Amino acid sequence: MQLINREMKPGLMRFSDSPRMKRGQRGAALIISLVILLVITVIGLTSMKTSILQERMSANAQNARQAFLAAEAASQDLFRKLEPMNSSSTEWKRALDALDAGIRVATTPVAYGGAGSGKAATAELRYLGEANLVEGHSFGEDIETFRQRYELIGDATVTGTGARSNVVRGVSVVFY
Repeated sequence: MQLINREMKPGLMRFSDSPRMKRGQRGAALIISLVILLVITVIGLTSMKTSILQERMSANAQNARQAFLAAEAASQDLFRKLEPMNSSSTEWKRALDALDAGIRVATTPVAYGGAGSGKAATAELRYLGEANLVEGHSFGEDIETFRQRYELIGDATVTGTGARSNVVRGVSVVFY
């Protein structure tokens, strides 16, 4: 059996005793890598916040658009019901009630059922007053005519989001 001499030969040095190691590096690589890791973490967190903000903005825009479309549908539905000018219809009775209530007096909004799930829409009719027909109308001189102006107001909200829209359209009716 051979014994291992633990003493070093005079010309050899241990790695840790190297003068170059003692002077040049004292953990700088660790500090630089930690700083780089911190910068990468900050960039990652910032990009996550940006994507979350963009997702919220997209959802808000979609909810606002749904509210607008529901309000538009409610006012369009009321307009279609008024269009045949059937004086015995419920909608024309509402129009005459609005006329009796006075100019720009808010009437009771009627719920619109076609808005879809998660949305509530109403339609309202307001009387704006009478307007004279301009000269040269085609109704003839012996026919008494008058024109009434109304506003159709569609209002809708998307429940749970705070999105709300209001659509106002003007309607003129000529009676003779």
